[in-house]
Amino acid sequence: MSDYRHLYQLIEDVFDLDGIRTLCMELKFETGVDITYENLAGDTIRRKAQELQEFARRNGITPDLLQVIHSLKPRIDLTKFGGPEPDLSKPDRPVGAEAVGNGGQDAAPAEPEPPKMVYDNFDITIRPSGTPNAYRIEAKSPNGEASAGAAQVFPFENDEYQYLAKSLRDVQISETQFATDMGELLRKFLFPAPIQELFTTTLNVSRVQGKDGIRVRININEESSELYQVPWEYCRDDKNFLSLNADTPLVRYMPTNRTPSPISVPYPVKILLAWANPESLDTLDVQSEIAAVKNALAQFVAEGKVVIDELENATPTTLVSKVRQNPPHIFHFIGHGALLPNGGGGLALDNGRKSHVMLDGDRMLRLFQGDDTKLIILSACQSGATSDKSEKSSSAQAFMGLAPKLVWGGLPAVVAMQYDLPNAAAQPFMQTLYEFLALGKPLDTAVTEARMGLDFAIFESPYWGIPVLFMRSPDGNIWA
Repeated sequence: MSDYRHLYQLIEDVFDLDGIRTLCMELKFETGVDITYENLAGDTIRRKAQELQEFARRNGITPDLLQVIHSLKPRIDLTKFGGPEPDLSKPDRPVGAEAVGNGGQDAAPAEPEPPKMVYDNFDITIRPSGTPNAYRIEAKSPNGEASAGAAQVFPFENDEYQYLAKSLRDVQISETQFATDMGELLRKFLFPAPIQELFTTTLNVSRVQGKDGIRVRININEESSELYQVPWEYCRDDKNFLSLNADTPLVRYMPTNRTPSPISVPYPVKILLAWANPESLDTLDVQSEIAAVKNALAQFVAEGKVVIDELENATPTTLVSKVRQNPPHIFHFIGHGALLPNGGGGLALDNGRKSHVMLDGDRMLRLFQGDDTKLIILSACQSGATSDKSEKSSSAQAFMGLAPKLVWGGLPAVVAMQYDLPNAAAQPFMQTLYEFLALGKPLDTAVTEARMGLDFAIFESPYWGIPVLFMRSPDGNIWA
């Protein structure tokens, strides 16, 4: 069965409003169904595209819509939607503003630049109050500031919270209801009435202004590092899971004294795809995820916009050689991760002797020092987790997991896993993540769409909340 849910994203990227008008005219001519541009609600490209997708679905003419898109833009790959394969022998037909610009003559226009997505930041800062397990919560957005007033008590000692947290960590028993119940607990803590009101106002204003939504940035004070272990990705507002809604991508924001840096890079984007599957650890289905990444980026590779370098059975020596000789823009590791005795995190590399060795955060920071690497993706069990220890330390970073430490150390963005992610879930998540990055979407948007893809790939499971996005970048645009 074909997946049409994200067809509107492609329409939005490829066609302007006049182009959508042309789609309606061609679709009406081909099917005889009464559809007009004026009858599509909204006045933005995204809204019109969504309405067109929904109209086609309701009337059973989505395959016809795909054929019309193919007739106008034969070079576009529609196979993921069940449509035709690209035909590079034919030029795209100019429509909308393209047709006006060349007098209506058929020509192969330049590849359109994907429109930049625009989000307002909604920053939620959590600070210690001086009372154990109680915190000051403040929110800030372009529409003002709000605070919880009295300190909010986090339910660390609550039996329900402890049960839900344990259940979500256990992939064998975890189910959707656990995520919903956890989401409500987190909402009550994070969104007291004044902050909920500011959130609703900010989201509504962003929509009126034609923006794509609001980026929810959870900023946890370094002195409250025990909150890093909380699965914020399951937090709900009054209606939805924040991280499953493209209007409200959720980011874990790491406060440091470093200036945030953008993560855009020039073409070609260099990706180092490394993996380790030591015999001393459980066997992982590494090849399916590698295939998913390559498939998602195949068109970019063919166009020379992306170069993928591979490192099989990575050892500390081979990894440092690869990275220092040819620093990647994106480092993607597939393998095992674990918490170390000191509370930090590490990646399990091959030691060359049928066993493994742990690469800790300090060495990773030294390895990726410099400005070349903008994004690290860690597809490794527990690579986004933090120590369960809650007592304070003179150096809170000692209790961080690997991903927070990397961002604290200067990496603009890291995608990692806070719990064990089953092999069957890693493949669809990474496939969708790279597909949306290849479409030019910001990293936080791509992560949200990947969560949605995973939610639909594996029903009745909360696996979509396991990936975590840590980001210090002012925006999430990967491609320059």
